[in-house]
Amino acid sequence: MIKKNLFFIAFLILTSSYCQEFIKPSEGKSLVYFVRHSGVGSLINFKYFDGEKYLGKINGANYFTYECEPGDHVFWAASENRDFLKGTLKANETYVIEVKPKMGAFKAAVRLHPVSPDNDRVLKRIKRILLKRKPIKLKRKDEDLSFFIKKGIERYQKIKSKVEIINTNWIF
Repeated sequence: MIKKNLFFIAFLILTSSYCQEFIKPSEGKSLVYFVRHSGVGSLINFKYFDGEKYLGKINGANYFTYECEPGDHVFWAASENRDFLKGTLKANETYVIEVKPKMGAFKAAVRLHPVSPDNDRVLKRIKRILLKRKPIKLKRKDEDLSFFIKKGIERYQKIKSKVEIINTNWIF
């Protein structure tokens, strides 16, 4: 009987923790989670941007949240490559972007994927990271990235018709 009760309590704790809700943004804002749950290429920093705005960089299996104005956004990350997502974010909504490291020629490459609320397999991995860690602050150096950003935006302009779109119905 005691074993059954202990098992039931452990089950409740685990299932309730996986049901943890994503936090909501401040009133009138949008909130985006960028979650890198894989340790592949964990020493490599990925740089994150919102259009021409440099957000910062992180490495390893971590996540950060980014609160922004609702409306049109082009999020991108850079490593050996650049990958882009675009979308029109709604006010008072939360979105999740999976950051996936990929093998590159010289260092890890990066891919961004919007996460659907019904993608249980990915959400389970993401929520594991959320339970283990608090969101980290992005590392920022006082470095001139104007040329890098200009080249990134030029690249986006060339491929924007092929860029994946954040489904604004995929809110948390």
